[in-house]
Amino acid sequence: MAVRRIVLRAVAAVVAAAVAVAGYLLVHGDFQRWSDDAALDGACDGLLDRNVVRDVLGPGAVEVEDGTSGPGLVGCEVHVQDGGTAEISVLDTTHVGRNQDSLPLGSSSVLAVPVGHGWTGLFGAVPDRFGASDPFEADADEKAITSLVLECAGGNSADSLSVTVETTLDKSVDDPAVRPEFARIATSTAARVSKARHCGARLGNPVSSLGLSVHEDEYEPLGTADGTCAGIPAARGVTIATETARGGAPHETCRIGDADRRTRYVLEADYGPYAQERLRGYEEGFYEDVPNSDTPAHHRDRDGRTSWTTAKCVGGRALFTLDPANGKGESRRPPSSDADLAYERAVLKAFAERSAKARGCSAPVSP
Repeated sequence: MAVRRIVLRAVAAVVAAAVAVAGYLLVHGDFQRWSDDAALDGACDGLLDRNVVRDVLGPGAVEVEDGTSGPGLVGCEVHVQDGGTAEISVLDTTHVGRNQDSLPLGSSSVLAVPVGHGWTGLFGAVPDRFGASDPFEADADEKAITSLVLECAGGNSADSLSVTVETTLDKSVDDPAVRPEFARIATSTAARVSKARHCGARLGNPVSSLGLSVHEDEYEPLGTADGTCAGIPAARGVTIATETARGGAPHETCRIGDADRRTRYVLEADYGPYAQERLRGYEEGFYEDVPNSDTPAHHRDRDGRTSWTTAKCVGGRALFTLDPANGKGESRRPPSSDADLAYERAVLKAFAERSAKARGCSAPVSP
């Protein structure tokens, strides 16, 4: 199997979606390869449901590559001849941010959507399908990533576990009727992981429908936003929004911009291990001020970019951030006037309060 590049979350960069290549968990692993059907029973430490994998990927000859990469990490890949492929990774989030283990977030070109149906998770199509340069790519198989977080009940288990599956099928992600197929291996694996790891997590229901990733060029008037951008006040030069629905996602994004479709601000909310990873990134990145419950809300980092606030939630603190942008998603310098700063504070406050309330968290820290 070709070595896959590890995709890490860069805390200092603007992260706009919750999609990534699950195969990074197989890099540097010790691999074993089988080609018989019984291999499905032993793949990924026996965490796969053979019947579900077969139903999704097809009946052809199967090849399994199994390996691990670091503490708390399990990965494998299943390929079915004339069928589909699934790359599966299971991570004990205690190790997030260490030894190059990272939660799956990804490209700035799409926003992942909540899995919903009682699951804490994200679903997104792999961004390449939005702009393939090869004219024959239209007939290629399509990929989607499902990432689920399992909050464990306690005892001798981890605090939480992450299950990520990249599924490749000869089916269109654009078709709402077949889209749930791209998430079935993830949900069935999550159920087995919770039991095998004595996690005792509350599991979601069967996924009967899924939204489609939101492309960065999909806009709507800010005043009509009813998802992650709901309630954010408009202002001169800030009139449009790019958002997803809310629904238990561990990472949320809202972009707001001007009438010329230039991004002005990127807002993000992180919960559970996603917040843990980002906060650890601040701590290990030699920032002078690290977000915590004692830090004033809307405080800027030393480079004058990110503003943040926090809230207390079951399972730990949530982190809410705002990054001004120069119209291309890139961070810019601090606001040029007190009015700009006041507007940023109002935007972050509205975003954080709505997101925290939807998750049953405390009110975000006030200045």
